[in-house]
Amino acid sequence: MSKPTIRNLLTLIPFTLLLHFSSQLHANEQLHNKNGHDEQPSHDVYQLSDETMPTLDNAWQALIDGLIKARETLVLPEHFPPAVSDRGLAEGYRYMLGHLNRSIEFEFRADPQFPEFFRSMNMLRKWTGENPDAMYLKAPIDSTGYYKITAKAANTKEWKTSIRGVKGPKAPRLVTFQTITDVPGHTGELAEMAECKSQTVGFINSFELDVDKKGRFELLIGPKKPEGYKGSFLLSKKLMTCASTKVEAIANARWVAVREIFSDWENEVPLMMDITRLDSIGKSRPPITVEQVAEKIHYIAEEIPNQVRFWNLLMEFPLEMARDANNDGKRNLAVNGIFDPELPFTAGGVAGAQQIYSSGIFELEDDEALVIKITSPVEPYYIAIQLNNLWMEGPDQQNYTSSLTGHQLPVASDGSRYFIISKQDPGVQGWVATTGIKKGFHAFRFVFREDFREIELPTTAAYLVKLNDLASILPKDTPIVSEEERRKEIAIRQKHIKLRWRAF
Repeated sequence: MSKPTIRNLLTLIPFTLLLHFSSQLHANEQLHNKNGHDEQPSHDVYQLSDETMPTLDNAWQALIDGLIKARETLVLPEHFPPAVSDRGLAEGYRYMLGHLNRSIEFEFRADPQFPEFFRSMNMLRKWTGENPDAMYLKAPIDSTGYYKITAKAANTKEWKTSIRGVKGPKAPRLVTFQTITDVPGHTGELAEMAECKSQTVGFINSFELDVDKKGRFELLIGPKKPEGYKGSFLLSKKLMTCASTKVEAIANARWVAVREIFSDWENEVPLMMDITRLDSIGKSRPPITVEQVAEKIHYIAEEIPNQVRFWNLLMEFPLEMARDANNDGKRNLAVNGIFDPELPFTAGGVAGAQQIYSSGIFELEDDEALVIKITSPVEPYYIAIQLNNLWMEGPDQQNYTSSLTGHQLPVASDGSRYFIISKQDPGVQGWVATTGIKKGFHAFRFVFREDFREIELPTTAAYLVKLNDLASILPKDTPIVSEEERRKEIAIRQKHIKLRWRAF
């Protein structure tokens, strides 16, 4: 008989376990047959109070009711959902479940005593008109505690020089850290914006971080900068005035939000990063309680329908995606047009610090293109275009060229950039694929190393044309892009997104 190998022995393990559990099951059956009933576990081991099941059942029913209400916000007129196609409603259900996915993780994992970073957005969790170039991370904080972020970046040369084109693995084009009081949408009503529910307490970006030669840096967060501390620091609380109400109050940050923004998707790689609360290092997190679980489930039950409704209202009224909602004779976003760059109206809590924006609505037939011309007297450190569907989700940026950055689309020979929004590939540089969405909105983001209040800002122009007439708008030397070259563009995007949002 041959000597048994490790592989042969391993194949016996499942069979051995099966025999063990079968014998245990047989013993339990004999005990049941002998006593006429199952023996109950000792109450010394399992203690279930009279309130536990009703408390959790009540929370569970609230969650079911909340999901039913969330579904209603997708379709009932009183919640101002967009008029959508079959695809649009399917996207709406996915969008709703993305909110559920995010809320479950944040409620059950986010703990300011034992903080860690979470992806607040990814290829499923798309909301708020997210930037397709950004990896959004959030960690919970308590404004009274002190936290330390430690990080390591690849080559940071572009942070210092602004010049594009460094080869090999390098840091994201821009990294921003913000301490914020909240994110919009919890109430389900636009009134929360005027009440300054979400504010930025402090921010710092990669222009200012103290980074060593190996790309390492630290960031301390707390209610007061320690005396003698010389490193990078963010406040977690301070006296602030609400712009709309003029009320002064102490703003307490509940989150540190991080944006890692990528421009050169082929070479830029995410940071290695961690966060710790200084007085919790080495401590054990207490087990969760019935009351905590019930409270979290109730919160999720309210959060999901409120988030969907809030962003419906934002699209209907401030953005006027469907109509002239305030009857002033004009639309806040021009249809097949664009407005000049300005600060976003949600800058307090969610919009990236130091970013300015320019937007418009696209509404296109299959044979049409909307060409956006951007001319920048001062080259932006970061410039990019994104598209959004009627739920404020960005379309698939992994498998389509549905967004473009300043690295991906260089300046043309006439000094401008030409972004071509269309369903069909125009066969030239600058295609921003709608992925088949007929109506949505486009948005540009600009970040300058200089103070944007002291420089001449970009000018914009929009041209609605038939694809056959595209050449009349573009410079004559606009590069041709073949099908093979387009596939290579998409292959770079696929590889980058898998790395950016890897789950292992």
